[in-house]
Amino acid sequence: MTCSLFLLLAALPGAQGSAPATRALPTDLSTQPVATDRVLDTVDWPAATAELTTRLGELLRIPSVNPPGDEALVVAWLDEWLRSEGIATEVIPLSAGRSSLVARLPGSGAEKPLCLMSHVDVVPAEAERWTVPPFSGELKDGFLWGRGALDMKGMTALEAMTMVQLKRLGVPLRREVVLLAVADEEVDSRGMDSIVRVWERVGCSHLVNEGGYGLDGMFFEGQTFHAISVAEKGAVWIRMIASGEPGHGSTPVAGRAPEHLSRALAKLATRKDVVHWSDAILESFRRVGTEHGGVSGAILGSPFLVKLLVRGRLMANPVMHAALTNTVNVTGFFGGQAPNVVPSEVGAVLDCRILPGATVEGLLAELTALVDDPNIRFEVTSQTNANGSPWDDPFFQALAARAVEGQEHAVAGPVVSVGYTDSQALRPLGVHAYGYVPFVIDPKLLGTTHGDDERVPVSELAPGLRRLMGAVLDVSLAEGGGRPGPREPGVR
Repeated sequence: MTCSLFLLLAALPGAQGSAPATRALPTDLSTQPVATDRVLDTVDWPAATAELTTRLGELLRIPSVNPPGDEALVVAWLDEWLRSEGIATEVIPLSAGRSSLVARLPGSGAEKPLCLMSHVDVVPAEAERWTVPPFSGELKDGFLWGRGALDMKGMTALEAMTMVQLKRLGVPLRREVVLLAVADEEVDSRGMDSIVRVWERVGCSHLVNEGGYGLDGMFFEGQTFHAISVAEKGAVWIRMIASGEPGHGSTPVAGRAPEHLSRALAKLATRKDVVHWSDAILESFRRVGTEHGGVSGAILGSPFLVKLLVRGRLMANPVMHAALTNTVNVTGFFGGQAPNVVPSEVGAVLDCRILPGATVEGLLAELTALVDDPNIRFEVTSQTNANGSPWDDPFFQALAARAVEGQEHAVAGPVVSVGYTDSQALRPLGVHAYGYVPFVIDPKLLGTTHGDDERVPVSELAPGLRRLMGAVLDVSLAEGGGRPGPREPGVR
């Protein structure tokens, strides 16, 4: 890619046998607070990488396609692994063949628990389109291949290995560290619903889940942008229903349901999007510009210049367009059973996504006024409210600092996710939830999620584990032990 402002057009957003011997901390550190970096230096990284590679391969070979789910297979595998390491676990049943897992490492209780969350269901795969079988967990060309490698069994493996390493090292923690392996995220989020029902037994104040990645060349050639999701749009699914007198298809009659629907769709197509400038996106632009420097960096560092000079380029990109506006997308149609029968009702399915601050009531009022037809009604079939977490937060700062550690021309910043994750259900409970999978990949590889040939670079497993472990330890080591991430003056 060329080093230019036009890069803003890029889309934003071991075997089951005995465990390796525990590597004990030096005796002079085992009973007192330990600095994060000194803990990380005690890890046998080649052995940890080999074990993580084997474990993730095994995990990818367990089919947990949703529907139907079968997450209990993954939960049983995780449960056996973690219990063999002496980690306390609890299985949360959902339905036949489906469950979630909660695992805990004890802490002193000086601070509320920290959650490491992932979902263990995956979307279907068209095997005939893949280079390797999608549930082979094959190691090929430097990648581990399989459905869920990125979304999101790779993160499940990192989080479980983080728990295992912390347990083996015996580091003193000032808070519980809790692993949540959740069922049914890809369809109905009923797994998260079951976790919410027992939340008093979990009670995390902070959480890391899926969201952003480290993306090579996201904005500028040679620069890596680590996107950490701090907010998500609300998802509002609507049936737009047109009604009228039924009749015979042989005789056109004005005012029947299909005609009302057609006119309503035409009016929806004229809808004008209103740009809402997210503080998170402007903050990431500022950070990217500061690291890059030059004229492009100066432009990105000025909200006024971004709005003046870059708005058109951003709005031309579908993902950035979605991140800056409330969207209404027609995704399907229903009604009509025979070509010679005019039905009394026909309709369209609308997938609407609203930004933090917008409401379902406001969206319905807007659509009703735009269509302006008493024969059209809107029925909300599902809704979640947009929500977010502050990035003026020690855990966000730790994630951002560890994300860029040891890399030249790397920057981490907050973003708004245009999609849905289970984090949405926990923010209303007071949880500061962040979305970051600590792998550095390129946009093309990111496109394999929910697509063909999903895979993760083996070379990113050890760095990903170190980034996650480092951030967890920075906010969880016994008092005085962590190395807080650097905070720039004025950074929220």
